[in-house]
Amino acid sequence: MKEDIDELKNEFRAKLLFWNNIKSKKFKFLLILLCFGLIGLKVFTTIFTFDWLAGLL
Repeated sequence: MKEDIDELKNEFRAKLLFWNNIKSKKFKFLLILLCFGLIGLKVFTTIFTFDWLAGLL
């Protein structure tokens, strides 16, 4: 359990270091937009799947 927490902390630090090393605001905006797009895609596909399953019953 302790090793897993340490691994998560190291992964978070690596992501934060990557984010802080990005100098371009346009690229940061693109990454944020991509993240929101992927989250939105996942939410809408889940909702449509449940609606489709409910329609089958």
